[in-house]
Amino acid sequence: MVVRSLTVAALLGTAACTSVRPVLNAREFIPARQPNRVWVVNNQNESYILTAPRLEGDNIVGMLLNSSEEMSIPLGSAQLVEARQRDKKKTMVAGVILGAVLGSVVFLAVKAGSTPGDNQDYDNGMPP
Repeated sequence: MVVRSLTVAALLGTAACTSVRPVLNAREFIPARQPNRVWVVNNQNESYILTAPRLEGDNIVGMLLNSSEEMSIPLGSAQLVEARQRDKKKTMVAGVILGAVLGSVVFLAVKAGSTPGDNQDYDNGMPP
């Protein structure tokens, strides 16, 4: 049970170590990181979420979220491109919390076996 709980905590901690942040260079970021989706705001302040984004020439191409429509947005008209990226601060906080939980579990497991009531001898179910 404890191992299962720690595994779930580790998986959630890993997922919590990312955040949606601006991409500094979409031309390099998208092919190198191959994000699942990007958030794009164009010059008309219209925002789009593109899944499976890729670069084709000078365009970000991907499927509109919850649609079967493919969209192409010129990089020159992309005012803002954001993607889910690793967040060092969140990773550090998650590591500290996970370490504290793991340390507490180990401490409680060690203390549980050393209480005075655990060392009594019983003969036929009756105390001496």
